[in-house]
Amino acid sequence: MLDVQRNRAAILRDEVHFTRRILIAHLLCGISIVALLISHGLLLWAVAAALWYILTILPLVGMMSANSFCRHLLGLMFLLFSATGVFFLTQVAPSLNTENEALIPHDFLPFWLGTLNLLYAVAGVCLMMHRKVRKAVTIGFSLW
Repeated sequence: MLDVQRNRAAILRDEVHFTRRILIAHLLCGISIVALLISHGLLLWAVAAALWYILTILPLVGMMSANSFCRHLLGLMFLLFSATGVFFLTQVAPSLNTENEALIPHDFLPFWLGTLNLLYAVAGVCLMMHRKVRKAVTIGFSLW
């Protein structure tokens, strides 16, 4: 009982800060992904990314309320995004019509999507395996 009280009092620990950084980066990057896909003129993929982003909010809230299952689910969703991004870059992107007038040229697409695929893969593994994230989820925390 005393251990639980001590952990609750130390809400601003290093573990919580580390986990907050990952989650806030996801919130910012998720919106950016949707905006960039719309800017490229890939509306169907933008809708799919928006649905994925909305679905990641539920495990994110579950992590903050000390539900350990949600960190594994969110990590799996991050890895799923990475795998879908690799599929998109290898199968869909080469067959895109580059003659369409988009706000951002299609030549920029592999750079930003490849970078975000790598970042989401690392974040997914961190959410599932890192001890700081595990401890922060055990304690429970707020995002702000």
